[in-house]
Amino acid sequence: MFTHGDAMLCLARIRAKDAYLMEHSMNVAILLANFGRYLGLERSVLRELTLGGLLHDVGKIMTPDEVLNKPGKLTDEEFDVMRQHVVHSHDILIATAGITPTMLEVATNHHERLDGTGYPRRLKGEQLSLHTRMSAIVDVYDAVTADRVYKRGMQPTQAFRILLKGADHHFDRVLVTKFIKCMGVYPVGTLVQLSNQRLAVVMQRNEQQPLKPVVKVIYHATQRHYLEVQWLDLARSGVQETIENTVDPKEFGINLAHFV
Repeated sequence: MFTHGDAMLCLARIRAKDAYLMEHSMNVAILLANFGRYLGLERSVLRELTLGGLLHDVGKIMTPDEVLNKPGKLTDEEFDVMRQHVVHSHDILIATAGITPTMLEVATNHHERLDGTGYPRRLKGEQLSLHTRMSAIVDVYDAVTADRVYKRGMQPTQAFRILLKGADHHFDRVLVTKFIKCMGVYPVGTLVQLSNQRLAVVMQRNEQQPLKPVVKVIYHATQRHYLEVQWLDLARSGVQETIENTVDPKEFGINLAHFV
């Protein structure tokens, strides 16, 4: 607040506009900070990326609610209105004290794509900086994994497939690969089914053996009841259980917030 007071006040406007918009902004900020740390970026850059993530969608406070929260597919006219949010973000932030070029870049360019099909300026190739390429990946990942009133979010592994499918034309393939490694094959907080039909929450990644994270066992999938919580390191010698697949917690009525 002392160094970026005006920028932080923009967050209050985001929260007043829409609760999901605030949640998405927070998630993008956290993911950018984590991704940047994984890439070895300097702390000062991480700070700017985090603030840029917090404010990247501030322009949506100017987007009409009926467009912003429309559950179905947007019409061409509505999509034109939606795309204006990055222009609004640029205009709001350029007039805000304490905003740095990196923060402005994240807000203005996170919808640009490598092949020039993005917006608002149809930048492509080398015109997209590292921060822009990172922001594009992170923004899409959080958008498709988030639960909305009108749709259920994808599992992280499904989101990874979308990013990989878009590599080389929408997203930087090298960065997508590094983002997946940064998040882990099974990101922290993912519900997985073990080979013995027990369900567990991923608690710690294992960089040496990505398929064998540390998990917290909480539920039996076939018997449909909670278990006494047990921490389990799948990479530990003697452990027989393996991960079979990821699971949507809603299928079992599990609130992961109670266990993470």
